[in-house]
Amino acid sequence: MRKCIINAATKSKRIAVINDGELEEIYLEEQNKHQIVGDIYIGRVVRVVPGMQAAFVDIGLSQNGFIHQQELVSYRNDSDTQRDSKPMSAFIREGEAIVVQVIKEGIGTKGPRLTGVIEFATEELVYLPDGNYVATSKKMKEKERVKWKQLGQQLVEEKEGLVFRTAVQSLTEEQVIKRVKELRVQYQHEIVANKNQKAPKLLKKGQEFLNAFVQNASKKSIQEFVVDDFTEYQQLLKAYPTLPFYYYKGTESVFEHYEIESQLEKLLKRIVWLKSGGYIVIDETEAMTVVDVNTGKFSGKSSLRENILRVNKEAAFEIAKQLKLRHIGGMVLIDFINMSSRQDRDEVLKYVQDIVKEDEVRTTVVGFTELGILQLTRKKVRDSIGSTLTTACQVCNGTGRVMDAEAIAFQIERKLWEYRFSTEEAIWVETREDVEKYLKNDGFFHAIEEMIGLKLYCTPTLSASHMYHVKYVGKESVIRDRLRK
Repeated sequence: MRKCIINAATKSKRIAVINDGELEEIYLEEQNKHQIVGDIYIGRVVRVVPGMQAAFVDIGLSQNGFIHQQELVSYRNDSDTQRDSKPMSAFIREGEAIVVQVIKEGIGTKGPRLTGVIEFATEELVYLPDGNYVATSKKMKEKERVKWKQLGQQLVEEKEGLVFRTAVQSLTEEQVIKRVKELRVQYQHEIVANKNQKAPKLLKKGQEFLNAFVQNASKKSIQEFVVDDFTEYQQLLKAYPTLPFYYYKGTESVFEHYEIESQLEKLLKRIVWLKSGGYIVIDETEAMTVVDVNTGKFSGKSSLRENILRVNKEAAFEIAKQLKLRHIGGMVLIDFINMSSRQDRDEVLKYVQDIVKEDEVRTTVVGFTELGILQLTRKKVRDSIGSTLTTACQVCNGTGRVMDAEAIAFQIERKLWEYRFSTEEAIWVETREDVEKYLKNDGFFHAIEEMIGLKLYCTPTLSASHMYHVKYVGKESVIRDRLRK
């Protein structure tokens, strides 16, 4: 059974998809980053780069956004067959104010990706004020696709566009007509009415973290949604009445209850063991990710060639799974156990190509190099789990990594959440100095105290590798006496 576990009771929201208890997907709301996908801005063009057929746009963030020529409304609406040979100045100019929407978060030193083709989306359809086309989901039967496309062509005005999603089939034509009119009014009120405001300026926030995921959940065949926050549970139930939501009432953290926490911790380890006894080693670098396959404890009962092929195929399956779970993108090099047979290499190559087809993120298998290294690329859509939860270790001068202070602070919050029904007076936590400072910033410390109903004491430890531990739970006077010593 595929379940979606939503940990929304604490400040840092997390979503996990599990299938019969095994983790399939994990999404973390990054508190240190402003979630901006779907946000609509009035921006200012700061630089046009003809050689890249693109421009950089100031939308008021620390990094300028990037927009390609093909994402410009002026380019798309140009019916001239020779438009590709026109200069960039025919479509966009430096200093110009332009309405844009974020389609991809900035990663590392790269700013967010932008589009000028604005979308207003619901679970059933997408309204594009400048889309200039009507489309339907390919999952619909042909008769349904024709029906909705005809209706869409009747509804669009001027250069408008509509995309009908599979869920639109649950609505009547009258309901769809009403929804399109509502989205049209929303666009006029939120965007058109504010187009002349001084750039850069945020015009409309995109979907909130949980809603963005839940809206696309129908594609993932999820049979059950479990939410640990009652307010969030009620809001989601109201927004998506057809989805099976359940409220988690346990005292234990919901991720602990479903054994997700331990599986998440494994995603930070370099070594992943295979069922056969072999193992893979995953090393992320700034330029690429390198994966090494080893036989480990596996000896097998077949010939050496058959044993190697078996371990390599098992490793290929696990590598595809780990790339998805860890959100690894960019160039990936895989050093399989050496296969002397060209036939075996081709079999492994075909196996990898078939596996990555199931990945929602575009993955291209390039092939084996002359040295027998398999090359593939996976589109970067977000920071990896490793870079999100860890930071460079100051103790080892950056040669290794330790858990990020923010990540540990949220771990502490989730652990203390389990004490919210305790009859004790106070709780004492010991943690790293940088974590203590983070907890005591911006009212986070006070918010935890209110959440658990206990007086919280937090003291630093000198150990750089130590994360945290609950030192004492009991009378407040005992903690005070011990602190005085």
